[in-house]
Amino acid sequence: MRSITADELPHSVLEASYRLGKLVVGTRKARRLSQQALCELAGLGRNTLAEIERGSPRVQFVYWLLVLDALDLLDSLSHIQSAADMGRMADALPRPQRVS
Repeated sequence: MRSITADELPHSVLEASYRLGKLVVGTRKARRLSQQALCELAGLGRNTLAEIERGSPRVQFVYWLLVLDALDLLDSLSHIQSAADMGRMADALPRPQRVS
């Protein structure tokens, strides 16, 4: 199987990947989890999680699933119809408050 570059992917795939990454980072922060804590829950490395949070379409699908499962998001994603739905879901997450 040949490697696919991001330039070859449809815009809808890139958009969904980006929005899903934002959903992951937003959920992690809303739950006050560090990257390291989520990595331990999901059983993967920080570089992989950082790629997921950036929305990289190059990360193996199973790693996305492990992170989504660790955040208890797998069931809720079955109702999403489009990248726009995913964006609305990410936008609805509470934003963490900065501590001064």
